[in-house]
Amino acid sequence: MLTGLINEPSYGSAIALCAAGWMTYQYYLFTVNKAKVASIPTIGGDGFISSYITGWKFIFYGHLMVQEGYEKYKGRAFKIPTLMTGNRWIIVVADKGMIEDIRKAPEDKLSFKEVGFELIQADYVFGSDKARVDPYHIEVVRGPMTRGFPSRFADIKEEIVESFAEHMPAKVDDWTEIPLSDALIPIVARTSNRLFVGLPLCRNAEFLRIQQNLTIHVVTVSNIINIVPKFLKSITGKLLSNFPREHRLMQKLLKGLVQERLDAEDERGRKYEGRPNDMISWLLDLVPPELRNLEDLCLRILSLNFAAIHTTSITMTNVLFDLASRQEYIAPLREEVESVIGEFGWSKESMGKLRKMDSFVKESSRLNGFSGLVVTRKATNDFTFSDGTTVPKGFRVAVAGQAIHEDQRNYKSAEAFDGFRFVELRDGGHEYDNLRHQMVSLDPSFLFFGHGRAACPGRFFAVNEVKAMLAHMLLNYDFKLPNDSTEVPAGIWIMSGRSPSMSAPILVRKRTSRVQ
Repeated sequence: MLTGLINEPSYGSAIALCAAGWMTYQYYLFTVNKAKVASIPTIGGDGFISSYITGWKFIFYGHLMVQEGYEKYKGRAFKIPTLMTGNRWIIVVADKGMIEDIRKAPEDKLSFKEVGFELIQADYVFGSDKARVDPYHIEVVRGPMTRGFPSRFADIKEEIVESFAEHMPAKVDDWTEIPLSDALIPIVARTSNRLFVGLPLCRNAEFLRIQQNLTIHVVTVSNIINIVPKFLKSITGKLLSNFPREHRLMQKLLKGLVQERLDAEDERGRKYEGRPNDMISWLLDLVPPELRNLEDLCLRILSLNFAAIHTTSITMTNVLFDLASRQEYIAPLREEVESVIGEFGWSKESMGKLRKMDSFVKESSRLNGFSGLVVTRKATNDFTFSDGTTVPKGFRVAVAGQAIHEDQRNYKSAEAFDGFRFVELRDGGHEYDNLRHQMVSLDPSFLFFGHGRAACPGRFFAVNEVKAMLAHMLLNYDFKLPNDSTEVPAGIWIMSGRSPSMSAPILVRKRTSRVQ
């Protein structure tokens, strides 16, 4: 019947007219937007059809296109067609002066918050605009959590020991093959949530399932929503996103714990004796009164896990692949861990003394960033760089981070892995070298954590977590790649984002250390 209707001349003409009208409108929008950035050179096609083809190409070769623009335009801004923005372009910069312009730009000019909502299509994925309310949890991470996690280091260490025993079992007299990423994701989830929600919830299978799976789900669904036309975004989100259901389940899991905390504060005040020193308490310290409820607190815990679990597990996966393929680094790193832990024990302070480890983790992160594009912002008003380049309102701008990390002008033998590169740089003799070249430090030549006010607020905890896990590995395991390979398993690039191999294994064998 439907086929018959469509075959009727009047219906067919109406459909053709609608399609022609829609295409004409899209061409008009493309022409208007292209004119706004006409002075900025383009990588790929810049015509109506050719830019669309380049947009699809960007999905598979985005990192190569960013590198091409970086090398071709040498510090100048360039633009790349993409399907992931409403105006079909992203503007890329690399000059240190322009990076500094972004760092200094106020939120009402270049917005980190707005581009974050847009990248994950928050309104459609979350099923509401609740994610747009006061992002106070970021200040919780920047302040109370960063100050508070050192006092919980013994708990963090305990969870590392317990979770490694479960997810990375090993024998003393034989090698065991372990899918590395599959093992590290639950280890990181448990360790992080020991600080966030504590025992026993940090070991609850259903709670961990939500935290571990939701990030991948949200990223997948948001990428699909980013591509579809605006009029289809809402229905696509409703059809594909399971976030609302998982949020409701989280509320069931956390209801008793949160209500217990709320009741205790109502009865005994915020600073009552025995108050847990964890993320729930820190959130309650800063939550606006109108958001002091179970629904919102669960949303914050989900958001924090979204930011923490996969970024840390990816970093740790890259570090272990790099170390397992370069066995010559294991002995000096293990010696450093045994010396420092043997003298100072397990603490944030002792992690800070692991200079060789800090360098190795930073070098791995330099060459294995999360994305070829970093420090992404959305212009909420026209923004003009110091060189005169203007980013029009509504356009995204980003920095060619991976290209900067691999630039010979920034690092000697930049494409080569030098695990102790930053030990030497910290001993460079200049007043601030020791601070500047630490893993957690921000620098326009090292953009792993971003730059400026919007740089990752959880990097201090994350780096200490990675170091503690790596120290545990060095003390308690021998490890290598299958067949004694010295080739790091190939990672995967999607658009400008990079992930290590999710399936490649390592071989582990139990060892005993004089230090525990």
